[in-house]
Amino acid sequence: MKKILILLGITAIAFTSCETDIVNSENEIQNTEDASLKFGYYTGNEYFMVANRGASTVSVFNARTTDFVQDIALPDEGAQPTYLAHSRINNNVYVGDFANKKVVYYDGASFEQKGEIEIEEGAFHMWINDFAGQLWINNIVSKTTSVIDLRSNTVIKNIPLPTPEQIPGLTENAVQHDVTLSPSGYAAYVTVLDGPDTSYVVMYNTRTLEYIKHETVGGDAHLLPVGTKLYVPSQNSSLLTVFSRFNLNKLGEIPFESTHGVANSRRFVFTTGIADNKIGVIDRFRNKVVSEIDTDFNTPHNLAVNRRGTILFLAHSGGTATKVVFYKVKRNGKLEKISDFDSGLNPFGVLRY
Repeated sequence: MKKILILLGITAIAFTSCETDIVNSENEIQNTEDASLKFGYYTGNEYFMVANRGASTVSVFNARTTDFVQDIALPDEGAQPTYLAHSRINNNVYVGDFANKKVVYYDGASFEQKGEIEIEEGAFHMWINDFAGQLWINNIVSKTTSVIDLRSNTVIKNIPLPTPEQIPGLTENAVQHDVTLSPSGYAAYVTVLDGPDTSYVVMYNTRTLEYIKHETVGGDAHLLPVGTKLYVPSQNSSLLTVFSRFNLNKLGEIPFESTHGVANSRRFVFTTGIADNKIGVIDRFRNKVVSEIDTDFNTPHNLAVNRRGTILFLAHSGGTATKVVFYKVKRNGKLEKISDFDSGLNPFGVLRY
């Protein structure tokens, strides 16, 4: 018993130290007068992108006007682009190819292909942080998370699932799903889905790539860091749980039916009710749903918001789906449809940069 108490004490001290490191790192970034100046390739252009999983293409739109720009064809026959991310370090757009165990990357201005990175199987959710200089991508067939160095475009490590000692009760059904990084790049967060009713939010140190801690939420959980908070929508529990990003302490819950995809502007958090064909708008300072709207098409999935927070971009997914939709975001949080567009078969992951 004495040994157990000593071990728990050491763990608590270690996490407190880690939490202090995260807070200091975040404050350093937030106190920078203009953090974006650290990186090049920050032009006046702004784009929305959607990965058309069933068409082997990525569609590009002007994020200020909603005009269609062009389609990008992935290089391999039968490619399945799932999710996308953009780096300001090198102005690359990275596209995960589920079917071909790779990430393909393109020039963010010309949209010309620049290279490929071999990863493990089942490329899915990904996230980039330029301060960490890393891209994290979950491989849901291999059940690993690939961490990629953005400067060399090589894999640093493939992280396996947490061990039974880290998450007691983890079953053979467990698989990584969503991923995000803190603004400073110090911490990464991965959702591990384990059956229909349980997900784990797992926190990692991006320097050591080691497990820090985890918390449990409902089934089919996703992630969004906003300010000092981490929003975690769980579709199967119809709850969006709000955590502190620094220590994963629970701050509150917001009910919204079949909450799934999630994005934010400075004031609002937007979430899709994927099984109910709705979009919810949450005031992030009050953590309260302030408006919702029915969608014109089934399976509203992933969302992105332009830099000014005035246009919301939505992909409707499914085997026969083709629609992406643009909405005007009013000051009171209400949404008004602008237009829709047939981007390609099964619009999936979206991106704004």
